[in-house]
Amino acid sequence: DAGLAVLSSLGDLATIRRVMNAGAHDFATLPLGDDEIREATLRAYDAVNSSNDGDESAKSATGTVLSVVGPRGGVGKTAVASNLAVALSSETGTSVALVDLDLLFGSAAVALGVMPAATIQDWMHMRASGHTEPVGRYLSNHRDGLKLFAAPLEPDTELNFGAQDVADIVSDLSSTHEFVVIDTPPSFTEVTAAAIEVASATLLMTTGDIASLRAVRHVVQTLRTWGIEDEKLRLVRNSPVPFRGASDEEMREAIGLEVAWSLPHDRDVFKTTDLGVSVVESNSRSPFARQVTDMAHFFGRVKRPESQQRRRLLGVF
Repeated sequence: DAGLAVLSSLGDLATIRRVMNAGAHDFATLPLGDDEIREATLRAYDAVNSSNDGDESAKSATGTVLSVVGPRGGVGKTAVASNLAVALSSETGTSVALVDLDLLFGSAAVALGVMPAATIQDWMHMRASGHTEPVGRYLSNHRDGLKLFAAPLEPDTELNFGAQDVADIVSDLSSTHEFVVIDTPPSFTEVTAAAIEVASATLLMTTGDIASLRAVRHVVQTLRTWGIEDEKLRLVRNSPVPFRGASDEEMREAIGLEVAWSLPHDRDVFKTTDLGVSVVESNSRSPFARQVTDMAHFFGRVKRPESQQRRRLLGVF
């Protein structure tokens, strides 16, 4: 019945995954001070006690985690993540947190018109000093009600941010929010991999060009070797520019996944981003906003109004 905290000199994602899958409740990388060892032990203790608790409401308190992944830049990852977070907040009326893990050039705050009082950088500095504080203290408020855990305002190449930090952030936020949306770095890094591992579902962003399709296919093949099921992956086709490229059927053949959502080219995306307003807020009837709202209805299990269902069946949108 004891909690198991594993301390290791190895800190790569593959090792962490093997250890956690083997039954560990916490993982920490050496060297560690006494306080850090104590915290790892207490986290393992808390994990066992919460899992042994007979209170069913406590067991179901973990929110839905959605990771938005684009292995290449320019596929509209941040636009989808920020608009999806706004749509989930407005359509479900529940607590939503958006996490910007692009620590070098994250732009979720700019896209949503938020001036963060604190960022992931501040949280990491406090963490490095040996103090453990709830992530909630570092969240910024958005006018639509959602919370933003912003990327650093200036690139910080010295920030030692890894898979365990991702796991801790998600564990914290998913215990206090109904939905956690993660905007990942624009490449397939350790941080991106960790965000996929902890996600309830992952939105894989791609455009219709060959380079983007090859990158997403590589990611899908890698995830399958890790044992991540296709059911947890949602392929999203985006058209940030008026270029058609491969058809949905050709994408399915190339990547091995059906296209879950196809986002049309929409000039409102660029206009609203420059203004610091989501498309969902500024023009909810735009083609892009309608598709993103449909995503929010799917993940939020929100039933579309009957009149809209009829219109969709008739091909209006």
